[in-house]
Amino acid sequence: MREETRACIAEAMTILNTASRSLEALLGRLDGKEFGKAEPKPEAKPLTLVEVRAVLAGKSRDGHTENIRALLEKYGASKLSEIDPSRYQDLMDEALCLGATRGDIEQALSEKEKEGDGDSFRAIFEHHGSTCLEDLRVEYYPSFLRDIRRLGNG
Repeated sequence: MREETRACIAEAMTILNTASRSLEALLGRLDGKEFGKAEPKPEAKPLTLVEVRAVLAGKSRDGHTENIRALLEKYGASKLSEIDPSRYQDLMDEALCLGATRGDIEQALSEKEKEGDGDSFRAIFEHHGSTCLEDLRVEYYPSFLRDIRRLGNG
């Protein structure tokens, strides 16, 4: 039970850190910094094995164990400790999108369209072997959603 609590806390911390960075970026836009006046981004603290493990454990408890195994294989390993730490952020971003629905993707596309990032959609669809949402394969939803969420974030 203690390990589950630790995993939940670590996952919550990761989510809060991501939300904090997003809110900071939004505040910068409101201050007019999006017009080339933005200060250089501070380098993000690299994720640790413990942080990534906590998120994967939470997703596993949510019923995504097979998806996690597939993700690990996608990143070239059979277990998390074999993953190159430089790939932790990509793995984490995609893991957080496990369980993505078509509705989640439609919402993300709509938000990015409002932000002016719609011009990049075609390339992301092509990268995932489709031309539109209707022919996007369900197994690509997590990585597609990850890529859409990253638009405009540097």
